[in-house]
Amino acid sequence: MKHIGNLLASATLLAALLLPSTADAQCRSYAKNKWVPELAPYKFNETFNAAQLAPGEDAEVSLTFYSGQEYRILVRSHPILGEVNWKLVDGSNKIIFESLADDPKHTFDFKVASTQQLKVQVWVPEAPNANNMTHVGCVGILVGFKE
Repeated sequence: MKHIGNLLASATLLAALLLPSTADAQCRSYAKNKWVPELAPYKFNETFNAAQLAPGEDAEVSLTFYSGQEYRILVRSHPILGEVNWKLVDGSNKIIFESLADDPKHTFDFKVASTQQLKVQVWVPEAPNANNMTHVGCVGILVGFKE
């Protein structure tokens, strides 16, 4: 009987450890299938990040952009979250572009003069009439370029 209890505890622990990676894989798949077409006419460069976020949470990703290349950044969120806030900043945290949830812009097109790293910062606003349920949804950051 003790062996069955240990086996059940091990199976529960394994499921708890695998669940976040399964959710992340589903989020990445959702982002690719739903949002990649919105990059057109830019070509998806397979660089994207997707994460499960809840209201009040944030994420940041650093991306490298190459000299003379034209880019489109696309930031989208699952409808359960509503619109998210996001901004693109340089190495000195100077804001290059910002989109706020009350006036959302899902894409930003730009060209860089020199190769540089920029950061995309995303944060999910708190729900104004939050009940006791926390909604977690996928937020994706995708990058496209012109050929």
